Parts: sequence; C-alpha cells; structure tokens
Amino acid sequence: MDGALNYNIVMKKKETVRAVLTVLIVLTLIFIFRNSTDSKEESSALSLYVKELVGPILEVFVGKGNVTEHLVRKLAHFTEFFALGAEFSFLIINEKQVAPAGISLILLAGLVSALSDETIQLFFDRGSSVMDVWLDFAGYCSAVALILLIFFADLRLINRRGYRS
Repeated sequence: MDGALNYNIVMKKKETVRAVLTVLIVLTLIFIFRNSTDSKEESSALSLYVKELVGPILEVFVGKGNVTEHLVRKLAHFTEFFALGAEFSFLIINEKQVAPAGISLILLAGLVSALSDETIQLFFDRGSSVMDVWLDFAGYCSAVALILLIFFADLRLINRRGYRS
C-alpha cells in the first residue's frame, strides 16, 4: 500500500508541474504574440522605456553610451524566446521525454513560434525580419541546450555516485 501511495504522490506532483508549465508556456506565447501586435510607435516607446531601465546594467557589458534601442530590441527577442525554450525544456524533462523525438518536437515548437511571431507583425504594419526569426530561435535553442546540458550532467553525476530516486 505504501508503494501505491508514493506513486500517487509522484503522479500528482508530475501533473501539477505539467499544468504549471503549460500555463507558463501559454502566458509566454501570449506575451510574445501580444507584443507583435503593437504599432511601430508603441513598440519603440516600450523599447526606449526598457532601455532606460536596463541601460545602466547593459553598459557594464557593452560600454558606456553603447546601449541602443536596437540592442534592447534584439535582446528582448533573444530573452523572451530563451524563457519559452526553458519552459518547453522543463516540460519534456517532467514528462520524461528527453530523447531525440521529444527534443526534436520542442525545437520544432520553438521554430514555429518564432515564425508565427514574425508573421503576426505583418498584419500590424510592422516589418518582419528573417534575422529576428533566427535570433528568436537562437534564444530558444540556447535555453534548450543549457537546460538539457545541466540535466544530462546531473544524470551522469547521479549515475556515477550510484544515487537512485
């Protein structure tokens, strides 16, 4: 009976994590796609606002006076898709789908999301850019690579030390 109880607890935790990650993914996609519906003027105003907020931090890395609206916009592309890639990575880890098929599926989801983001901008009189698709996908893939690298390194450490969950 004790084994069944532990199994039920583990399954409930897995289901809860799945639900939380699904909500985060949906909210992140809404955030990304919503930003794509802003006019050029609204988008520029938001970029300038963010530049004022994070400019001093970025200047540490790029030098004083080198933080531009363009840099902030490109970092935003990379960062929002990095978050999305992290969320999908945690989802396949939770679902125990960390295999070529699962990884391929989330990479496809990232590429489709990046393409969709730029396509949405076409309907709102904003420029669409192939470079931005690549930048979005690079942010997404960076998160996937980082999280899966940590996951596999942790697995290797656990197996080396003989720990079992």
